[in-house]
Amino acid sequence: MACLVAIGVVVAPVGAEAFCRATTSQAPSGYNPAVSGCWPHGIPLAWPIARVPYGLAAAASRQVPLADAVRIADLAFSAWKSASCPDGLPNVEPFDDGPIAAPPDAGDCAVSGTCDPATHDVIVFDDDKWPYNDAANSLALTTVTYGRDDGRIFEAYTEVNTAEHKVTTQEPPPANSGAYDLQTILTHEAGHFLGLAHATETTSIMYALYQPGPIDLTADDVSGICAIYPLSKASSGGCSSTGAPAPSGPSAIGLALVALCTSRRRQRGRPGTCRNGPFGPSRGRVRSRLPPAPITR
Repeated sequence: MACLVAIGVVVAPVGAEAFCRATTSQAPSGYNPAVSGCWPHGIPLAWPIARVPYGLAAAASRQVPLADAVRIADLAFSAWKSASCPDGLPNVEPFDDGPIAAPPDAGDCAVSGTCDPATHDVIVFDDDKWPYNDAANSLALTTVTYGRDDGRIFEAYTEVNTAEHKVTTQEPPPANSGAYDLQTILTHEAGHFLGLAHATETTSIMYALYQPGPIDLTADDVSGICAIYPLSKASSGGCSSTGAPAPSGPSAIGLALVALCTSRRRQRGRPGTCRNGPFGPSRGRVRSRLPPAPITR
C-alpha cells in the first residue's frame, strides 16, 4: 500500500471529507477507500422517499431478544436521522414498521421498474449458519438493491452474523467478554442502508473494520448523511421529489469485499411512504460487509 501511494496510483478523495457515497459502479477487487480514497465512478445511491421503514425479524436471535434488538436498531437509525445538518435534520426518516413474523421469502424482480417499493426492509440475525463463503468472517452484511440508471434505492436487507460471533447489547460491552457491540454494528449497517459506503477515515462509524467502543457519528459521518439527504423545498408528504441527489463530496462503493448479490424480501405495505417517479430500467445490487477486528480497549 505504501508503494502504491508513493507512485501515485491511487484515487485521491475529493475535498476534505472522509465520507464516501455508495454508487452504481462496482469498485475493483482489493479497492480500499482508506488507502485510495473514495471510488469516483457511478451514480450515487439514495432513497427516493423521505420515510423509509425497516423491520426486525420477529425471532430476533438466541443472543438478543426482540425487545433488545428493536431498541438497539432504533438507537442506530436515530443516530443518522437526528444528525445535525447546517439547515436542520437530514431529509430522511427511517422508522420501525414492526416485527416480521418469519424470515423474508425468496423473491426477485426482472427490472427495477417492476420492483414493488412497498417491499419491506429487514434486519435479521443468522443464528444457525452464516450463508456466505466469507473469508473476511464478517460481523454483518447489508445488501442494497437500486436502479442502475438513477441510483434510487428500493430495497435494503441487513444480516448480522450471530452464527460465528458473539454480540452484546450492553454499552459499553463487558470487558474480556469477547462480544461485539451490536449498537456499533447496526449503526454502521444503517449507514449502508441509507446510501453511505465505507469511509476513508479510520475513526468514522463507516470505516470498513469494526472498532470497539464508538457509537456516535463523527463529523464526517454527519457530513455524509447531510450530503445525501439535504432539505428540499420541493419535498412534501414524506416523499422526496429530488430523487438521488448528485454528490456534494466524494462517492464510493466500499472495499474489495463489496460484491453484487441476490436479495430476499417479504412483501409488506409501507405506511406513510410513496413512489416518487419510476426507477431505472434495470436493477443492481451491492453488498457491504463489516469485517471484525481484534476486540481490545
